Amino acid sequence: MKGGSIPRYWGFMRKVLSIGGNFYIRTLMLDRKIHDWTTGYRALRPWVFEKVKGKITELKTYTFQISFLYYAREVDAKIAEVPLNFAERRWGESKMPGLESMIKTFWFVTRTRILDFIHSRFFKFGIVGFTGFLVNFGFLRLFRSLGLVETLSWLFSTELAIINNYVFNNLWTFGEKRIGGVKNTIVKFLQFNLTSAGALAIQSVFGPLGVKLVGVKYDALVLAFVVICLVLPYNYLMYNLFIWKTWKLGGKGQIGK
Repeated sequence: MKGGSIPRYWGFMRKVLSIGGNFYIRTLMLDRKIHDWTTGYRALRPWVFEKVKGKITELKTYTFQISFLYYAREVDAKIAEVPLNFAERRWGESKMPGLESMIKTFWFVTRTRILDFIHSRFFKFGIVGFTGFLVNFGFLRLFRSLGLVETLSWLFSTELAIINNYVFNNLWTFGEKRIGGVKNTIVKFLQFNLTSAGALAIQSVFGPLGVKLVGVKYDALVLAFVVICLVLPYNYLMYNLFIWKTWKLGGKGQIGK
C-alpha cells in the first residue's frame, strides 16, 4: 500500500510470492481495500478473536493470517491498514513459506471463494435462470412445431419461463425473503410480470432478430446469447430492487450475498 515498502534486496522469488500472492488473494476476495493479507503484524480486539477462533483450522502456515482476516470480515469487524516498511531480518530464521505452505494457502483461498460463490444468491439465480432457459427453449420448439408465428412462439415460451423463474426464485434464491400468502403472492407475481415485461420485450425483439440474422437452426445459440448477455443482468437488477427488495436505490447493494 502507499507509504509501505519491502526491502529492495529481497530475492526475486520472495518478491513474487509477496506481491503475486497478495494480488491473487485480493483478486479472488474482490476486496481492493485490503492490500496485505499475509502479514502477521496485526492488532485485534478480543471480541473479534472470540468470534472467529472456532472457524480457523490451520495455525502454522500463511493460511492462518488469511483465514483470520477473511472471517473477521464475515463478522463485520472494522479493518484498517497502516503503511509498514519491512526491514531485513537480523535475528532468527526466515519465515519464507515452503511448497506445502504455498499449496495450502492457494487451496484455502481458491476453495473458500468457490464455496462462497456456490452458496451465493447469484449462483442460485443462475441455476434458476438455467431452468428457465430449458423451459423457454422447450416450449419455443413446441409452439413453433404447432405452427405459431415466430414472435408468438417467443412471447409464450418466454412467459412460461417467467412463471418458472418466479416460483423457484421465491422458494430458493430469495428464500430468506420468501413471499407468502395468497394475496401477497398474487400481487408480487403481477409485479414480477411487470418487471419481467422488460425481459419479455428483450427476448421478443432480439430473439426473432437473431434468428433472422443467423438462421433458425441456431436458435439455441441466439436464445443463450440473449438470455445471458441481456436478460440475466436485467432480471437480477429488477428482482433485487423491486421484487424481493434486497437492494436499495442509493443504498448499499451486495451482489452475491
